[in-house]
Amino acid sequence: MSTAVADILDDGGILIAEAGTGIGKTLAYLVPIILSRKRVLISTGTKNLQEQIYFKDLPALEEALGVRFTATYMKGRANYLCLHRFEAQYQNPTPRSATDDAYLTTIKKWLAVTETGDRAELENIPEDLPSWHDISATNENCIGRECTQYEECFVTRMRQRASASDLVIVNHHLLCADAAVRQSAYGEVIPTCDYAVIDEAHQLEEIATQY
Repeated sequence: MSTAVADILDDGGILIAEAGTGIGKTLAYLVPIILSRKRVLISTGTKNLQEQIYFKDLPALEEALGVRFTATYMKGRANYLCLHRFEAQYQNPTPRSATDDAYLTTIKKWLAVTETGDRAELENIPEDLPSWHDISATNENCIGRECTQYEECFVTRMRQRASASDLVIVNHHLLCADAAVRQSAYGEVIPTCDYAVIDEAHQLEEIATQY
C-alpha cells in the first residue's frame, strides 16, 4: 500500500485502497506522504482518528523518519471564538443571568491567554452552552474582511497556519461543510493542497448528504 501511495504521489492519479482494521494502513500512507514533501490534505471519518494522526502518529513518524514537517489540525468554524461577536456580547448592557455572566467572564479571562480560540480548551464551560452559538465564528456570523479584527481572528490564523503546513488534518464533516460554502465570499477554511487522502471513506457518503 505504501508503494502504491508513493506511485500516486510521483505520477498523479487516483488510488482506491482497502485494508483491514488494525494493520497499520494509516501509517502506510503517512510515510510516503511525509517523504514526498507534497502538501496533502487528510480527512478522517471520526474525530478519534483525526486526533490519533495528529497527536500520536505524526510525532512518532517525525522521530522515526528523522524528517521535519509541519501539520495543522483543523476543526469546524463553530469550535472557535469570534472576537468581534464576543466583544459585542460582553459589552452588551442588556441584563443577563448570573450564570451567563459568569461564563462570559471565564471566556474573557481565557481570551487573554489562548492562542487558538478553540473552545475545547474551556474545561469549565459546558459543551452545550446555548450562548456559544452567538459568539462562535460560524459562517453565518462571519463578516469576513470587513471585520476590524480580521487579522486577529482565530479562524483566519488557523487558515494561515494550514496554508503554510505540509499536512492538513480535517474530518469529513469539515471537508463537506467547507465544500458546501465555497460559493460564499468568506466561508471556506481548508487551503488548496496537492493531494487528498480520504481515510474511512466508507463514511463519506452519509456525511456528505448532510450538507
